[in-house]
Amino acid sequence: MTPKRWLFGIIACIIAFGVWFGFYFREVQTPKWSEEAAMRDAVMATGEIAVLEKLYKHVWEATTWIAQGSTEEESELYVFLNDEGALLHRIKADEVLSEDQFRTKWLNEHSGASMIRVTPGLFREQPVWEVYYKEPEGNKERYKYQFYSFNLQATLIETYTLPTKTGP
Repeated sequence: MTPKRWLFGIIACIIAFGVWFGFYFREVQTPKWSEEAAMRDAVMATGEIAVLEKLYKHVWEATTWIAQGSTEEESELYVFLNDEGALLHRIKADEVLSEDQFRTKWLNEHSGASMIRVTPGLFREQPVWEVYYKEPEGNKERYKYQFYSFNLQATLIETYTLPTKTGP
């Protein structure tokens, strides 16, 4: 084969792979996108939020959706919905530490630990901040979850330490 045919064959394979990957990615992500779109509609249907800024999905005891946004009067608000879109809690943002304030507070209290994720959620049917982090323990790292009250004090409610080893 001539170099032009090789080049054409390689380019055709790259294009075919790119098209296949695009279809595959869309197929994998479509359920997630559909679920998020349905919850965005459910949030707007509550009439609590006029402008949706962030939408969080939290899964612990049950699947909960938390919407952060502003009302018609431009006051910031958190709205907690269950998986069916029913309103569970409505909390004004000025009654809660912001995510950045909470991160700063937590990092100051946990030097040496590395925060992986912080998200609002529901724990024991109450709004919380959930922190997932790793902490050095001897020569190993331990992964932990902590739940904090969803208010200006952000007091610790519970800590769960994941096992370092599973299986027999």
